[in-house]
Amino acid sequence: MTTKRPQIDPYLFELQFKAFLSFAKEQTGIPFISFVSHPYTEKHEGYKREVYKDARKALSFQTWKKSDIGSGRIISATIKAIEIHQNNLVPWQSRFGKEARPQQPLYESQNNPKNQKLIEATIFKLYHEQKEAETLGELTTIFGKTYPLLAYFFFIKDLSKYLPIAPTFFDRAFELLGANFKTSRRCSWENYSSYINLLGELKTMLIDALSSEVTLLDAHSFAWILSSQMEEKNKAANIQEYLNLSDTEREAIVKSRIGQGQFRKHLINYWSAGAVTDCAELKLLRSSHIKPWKNSNNTERLDIYNGLLLSPNLDACFDSGFISFDDAGNILISSQLSKKDLAALDIQHNMKLSKIEPEHKKYLAYHRENIFK
Repeated sequence: MTTKRPQIDPYLFELQFKAFLSFAKEQTGIPFISFVSHPYTEKHEGYKREVYKDARKALSFQTWKKSDIGSGRIISATIKAIEIHQNNLVPWQSRFGKEARPQQPLYESQNNPKNQKLIEATIFKLYHEQKEAETLGELTTIFGKTYPLLAYFFFIKDLSKYLPIAPTFFDRAFELLGANFKTSRRCSWENYSSYINLLGELKTMLIDALSSEVTLLDAHSFAWILSSQMEEKNKAANIQEYLNLSDTEREAIVKSRIGQGQFRKHLINYWSAGAVTDCAELKLLRSSHIKPWKNSNNTERLDIYNGLLLSPNLDACFDSGFISFDDAGNILISSQLSKKDLAALDIQHNMKLSKIEPEHKKYLAYHRENIFK
């Protein structure tokens, strides 16, 4: 049985994004335009990039050689990269005694040459080889399932691909965004990959909402602020009633909101008029997904090449599979649609899409293979 991939709910994202904009403006008096320029995110989240730079400088893993394995150099550098004063991405301080520190195995290995060599070989492998899943398993054997520490090691490697984690807070963020996904007590490569993928989806949605540059680390900051600093705002955006709805009811709400939102705006900019009829009265046109909403991931749901502006009669027939289009844009009419109904609906055999691009074809192929009757 295939496990359904967790996804962020677009409707809940819209609610939380609006709450985030309001929160950022209330905190500073300045409208939120981008993560780069806003004083709130710079003040509260900018430290992550500084920690990243300082940690990489402390590690200097680019200068490591295999002959360093077992020398103690790699472990000393790793300790320095963790114990950075402003680093709150890992609970490294001795608040509950030295034995409870996640980095304690590093200290203990300094008096055990065999363990020192094993740990240094594993850390060297992390930063010099592309065997992430295997290496995470080996790190888990050494440090236990200390998710924040292990994620931090990967974050230092490449912030464009990997992110820190605070399981309790990010579990809450995903809940607020409608994603059925947990990280607490689930430290594994599969879980970490899903975590990164979800934040990648969030990044895409933020880019679309802001129409400005957004990094993976910005998406991380958005989720962190949402769960840790916006609790009152979250309560204002009541999600429980929505989450209690059936899948069908939720889909109807989301499709309705998307039809009024960014997806429809992008379709209007792209098509300008009806994709088939050339009708210029936009109020009479419907935003139709080629690959159905329920079968698409969040990227596909917002992709303009997965959308058509259709008159109501064509939209109903297209959604029901009575018509489709070939790769040249020519209309295909199901044999299940009678001549009488064709005439009543004013559907002609010579109809075609006003334009078609290569990016449309995978969606049209899906529609022909799975929806068309």
